[in-house]
Amino acid sequence: MSYCFCKTVLHHHGIHYLRLSPTHFIEANSHQLFLLPFTRCISSTANPNQHSFAASYLIKKCGFSPESALSASKHLKFETPEKPDSVIDTFRRYGFPEDKIFKLVKKFPKVLSCNPEKTLLPRLDFFLSRGMSSTELATFFCITPPLLHRSLENIITPTFNFLSDLLQSSDKAITVAKTYPFIIYHRPESYLQPYVSILRENGIPKSHIASLIYKWPRTVRVCPIRFRNTVETVKDMGFDPSKLVFTLAVLARSGQSKSGWEKKVGVYKRWGWSDEEILAAFKRNPWCMMSSEDKIMAGMDFLVNNMGCESSYVAEHPILLLLSLEKRLIPRASVLQFLQSNKLIDEKPNLATLFKYSEKSFLHKFVDGFDEAPQLLKLYREKLNLSK
Repeated sequence: MSYCFCKTVLHHHGIHYLRLSPTHFIEANSHQLFLLPFTRCISSTANPNQHSFAASYLIKKCGFSPESALSASKHLKFETPEKPDSVIDTFRRYGFPEDKIFKLVKKFPKVLSCNPEKTLLPRLDFFLSRGMSSTELATFFCITPPLLHRSLENIITPTFNFLSDLLQSSDKAITVAKTYPFIIYHRPESYLQPYVSILRENGIPKSHIASLIYKWPRTVRVCPIRFRNTVETVKDMGFDPSKLVFTLAVLARSGQSKSGWEKKVGVYKRWGWSDEEILAAFKRNPWCMMSSEDKIMAGMDFLVNNMGCESSYVAEHPILLLLSLEKRLIPRASVLQFLQSNKLIDEKPNLATLFKYSEKSFLHKFVDGFDEAPQLLKLYREKLNLSK
């Protein structure tokens, strides 16, 4: 059995002292020390199963595994439970649910070493004062817990204010922050300001820029040099910067790599599209270059081989490739084929129009007005159910 942890051996006038703690020693001469059973003198660092206080706290209080607790505890600076307990209690006072608290701690253990009064309260109060609820606050910081350590004065406040001014609404700025918290993780001059400046320099209306950031805030986090090149590329394609479609084209180009773009161009060329047709389709609807290669292939195959469309017709109506194959194209095509095979309509309707109708308008024009309406509706719903 082990009787002590031998941390230090001191020598004084032939006498050896074994320090058990800062205030407790064992005295022994040389041969007595030599004869001490090895099990009575064990270094505190020799036990691989022993955890620091911080690691033990993470395991017992926060549900960490021993491995993750050991790793995280290397960056924590507390030897008593007062500081981490005060952090957890602060989150509770602000209405954070228990599961969100410990999820946050697991993602960002360093938060347990912070001073709640100096670090947590100012940041929590800042977002509450801007209209964020306690529930939203908990979700917000669970997504991006390192924001709790970002400078309120130099990063969070100026970036949020810049965003509020651009959107002309603090509420909209909060919505954007909740959608994409990383938008306020950096100083405004890192991404947000250059992004806006580049668009403004190229004649894009401020309202279009605000709309772009409000709907797609993730696009802001892009290298300014690369983004400037993208804007110039879109201008060279012949887009008018004053039109909203210009911002959509910029979004489509900046949202993928050069190789990704070229692969999609290759898919369209496999269906016989020329460079001119690809550019024309992109100018009609930039989203046609945002679809995956598989979605493009599936849509083209269905429209050309099942519906008898010319490939050039799809190029003229690229929106067809953006519609859901399972929830829109196939169910409506089934109704159309029933009507044609039973000679219930004299001529084939314009497919682009048929597929773009709202569901209410489609059912009114192609289902409700026929004696076979119950059968048509059943067929339509069966196809819809297959997509679920």
